[in-house]
Amino acid sequence: MIYEDRYTIVNDKKGRDYLELCRQKTVPAIRSAGGQVLCLANGLVGDPGNAFRQMTGFTDIEAWQAAQEVYTTDREEMVESECVRLLTQVAYLPDGVPSPEDRRACYSYRRFFIKRADLDRFVETSEKGVWPLYHAADCRILGLWTTLAVTDPMEILLMAGYHGPGHWEETRFFRGKPEGIDEKVWEKGRAMGAERNILRVGSTWVRLFRAHDIY
Repeated sequence: MIYEDRYTIVNDKKGRDYLELCRQKTVPAIRSAGGQVLCLANGLVGDPGNAFRQMTGFTDIEAWQAAQEVYTTDREEMVESECVRLLTQVAYLPDGVPSPEDRRACYSYRRFFIKRADLDRFVETSEKGVWPLYHAADCRILGLWTTLAVTDPMEILLMAGYHGPGHWEETRFFRGKPEGIDEKVWEKGRAMGAERNILRVGSTWVRLFRAHDIY
């Protein structure tokens, strides 16, 4: 699988029109080409409301190329600027379009940098420690990716779903173990999360996006 991370700035007055175009034309066309739109969301915290982020998976580069035709028409009066990057997943998630029970109202988009030699351990601490803790807190990890281009340090992108900004803040700054979370999950998640933080190189940032129903 390869993934397209599409970041689109839409005219302030055309946000609803853009969403309707995505629902009626863009997403169905991508599906016809064999793609999977995992998430379509607009800026909530850290990005303006007219900034849309769409994460889409394709089986291969040919499927991705086949889907590009949908972006050539009916968008000229809506789109002010657009940036597209191709990614590859580095963990067991994503594993397809989120099921209805796993979809969330907003998604965080977080960027890390790590040394390439630390990738396996970074993924292991995420999958076996941090993610089980966050899933126990009712978050849902959408996926973990890096860019197709080779760099060192390498960029890591994480998207996770929350019920809202308040839910994100609660899980980002745990003040003691929440009720209902197993003690072993809590202790392992905290320990591996601390280890994962040590692997980071330089700064990290996170943005929040409001998700839209496009399934």
